Amino acid sequence: MCSGSAAQAAAAAVARAGSRAVSVTGADGSLAKNGRFFLREPIPAMAYRMQLGESTAPERAMGDPMSAADADEADDDNFDGWAEEVQPTRALFPDDPATFPSADAALEHAQAQGCDLRALIARLSLDTLQIIRLINHIRRPTTVPAATPASVMALRGDEPFLHDDAELAPVPGYEEDGLLQADLDDDEARDVPLSTKEELTILRQAYNELRLQYAERVGVSQDDAMDATPVPLRVPSSVDMQYFDSYAGHDIHQTMISDSVRTLSYAKFLLSPANAHLLRGKTVMDVGCGSGILSLFCARAGAKHVIAMDASDVASRAEANIEANGFGHIIRVHRGKVEDLDNELALWAGKVDLLVSEWMGYFLLYESMLPSVLYARDRYLRPDGILAPSHCRMLMAAATDRGNGVLRERFRFWDDVYGFHMPSMTQGLTNEAATEEVEADAIVSNVATICELPLEVLPAEQPEFTTPFSLTVREACTIYGFVSWFDTWFLPQVRVPSGHLPPCTVEPVQPHDVCHLELRGHAVAPEPAAPTQGETVSFTTSPMGKQTHWKQTVFMLKTPIEAQAGTVIAGEIRAHASSSNERELDVEIHYGVDEAERAPGQKRVATRMIQLYSVR
Repeated sequence: MCSGSAAQAAAAAVARAGSRAVSVTGADGSLAKNGRFFLREPIPAMAYRMQLGESTAPERAMGDPMSAADADEADDDNFDGWAEEVQPTRALFPDDPATFPSADAALEHAQAQGCDLRALIARLSLDTLQIIRLINHIRRPTTVPAATPASVMALRGDEPFLHDDAELAPVPGYEEDGLLQADLDDDEARDVPLSTKEELTILRQAYNELRLQYAERVGVSQDDAMDATPVPLRVPSSVDMQYFDSYAGHDIHQTMISDSVRTLSYAKFLLSPANAHLLRGKTVMDVGCGSGILSLFCARAGAKHVIAMDASDVASRAEANIEANGFGHIIRVHRGKVEDLDNELALWAGKVDLLVSEWMGYFLLYESMLPSVLYARDRYLRPDGILAPSHCRMLMAAATDRGNGVLRERFRFWDDVYGFHMPSMTQGLTNEAATEEVEADAIVSNVATICELPLEVLPAEQPEFTTPFSLTVREACTIYGFVSWFDTWFLPQVRVPSGHLPPCTVEPVQPHDVCHLELRGHAVAPEPAAPTQGETVSFTTSPMGKQTHWKQTVFMLKTPIEAQAGTVIAGEIRAHASSSNERELDVEIHYGVDEAERAPGQKRVATRMIQLYSVR
């Protein structure tokens, strides 16, 4: 059937390939055209089997020499009649005992398991010997870790075993397997571009393999890692992109970290020895990690894993900061909005012990980051997990222009601009909420609570509220506007009702109050000698406390109120996300002024007003 030199060439190929249908060319060119040997067994027990169709070549006696040209002609005449025998084929993966009547059936079975071998071979442009090495590598019992559909589909083509001739040695039990004889390296098939669906399948398999590798790295079982069902990716909105871009620079992060009320309050709660049981050896998630400062506090407190994320470009800086401080083995930074990281973070679902985030904006709710925190709470936090912070409260009072006079000055500034009067510049001034530092002396009424936010039980959506209020003025003065701020609590216990919160601390945390803040590198805050219930930390952004970068939110009145001692300003305040920008707020304040009696028998006068404001 073939010349001696062709047989020698075939033998050489088999010696390297083990068991496999291999295309070879004899030294004399006898099988230069479409020649294929079907190798059933390893040498020397191998048999060459061909089914020949009717030949038009002249018959020759045994031993009659045949020229290379004659061999080519004969092969051309006879090749169309060649056919591969259907061979019983075992499943691709060794832990699967199934046997199939053909290689195609085995390949279909592997594809159903998530391994499209033909697509992989086409994607990597593997040649015949590389295919043999691949199949043997998958099946070889010494392969560690054992091959899986996901790991196979994640191959990049540069793996050493694809070029290691040791992988050509037959795997015991698979010497005559039909899969090794199947034509998997069809050159024509390679030229067919993959469909989008096929590409997505390959990428998904590669992603799953990375997920498993990550799970192994952090000590999570493969079963847990693969529990979650992948969800469709979300496309960030233009509003989101603009918002995240605003946090890409360093100035805003310097401003926030320089706010000692903010930063030291977080540090005290996370590094307090009394709260060591909340973090030591635990899993923490930091939503909106920014520069990474809170994640670093958590790592220093002894956290086992810290999952940090930020959707802005600052994420790369956070990662560099973490590595620079020696906590790269604990903190892992993910780039993206938490709602868009479901697949990437699936192995942490329901396993986070503490969820930390600095999500608060102007008027507390501006920027609308809270829904992301609540989403993370519902998906990742354990039922007994802790939120930091856990509670916020929004408050409001009436204010005059006493102190630094910032309220009045917003109007009067335009009265004289280098000798010119510019009244038009005050148009719309009362339609936008202002962020100002208001002094404590400017507050001339009682303080009303306008919104309670217990984060543990709050619905996972942007809060909206409509709240009645009543403010009693303490002295005769001109009311220029309403001033709002918020208080924040960090509680080490779960499910503390808002009515049972301790008084909010007005005195700010001092550096010496933070345990071992001077620790560096891998140092970890100490654990208390005796068990503890934990330490509560709180801070205020009110004019009565130390000023923060949040300052206060001021709602200027179109018409200032000339109030007397005892004047009551009552109404309701409504706040909801803006219809034009979901990260901005629209605020309505409906109020009436109940004036004190000016003379005996004179009726009080109630003036009803409605003002609309934008918080942006």
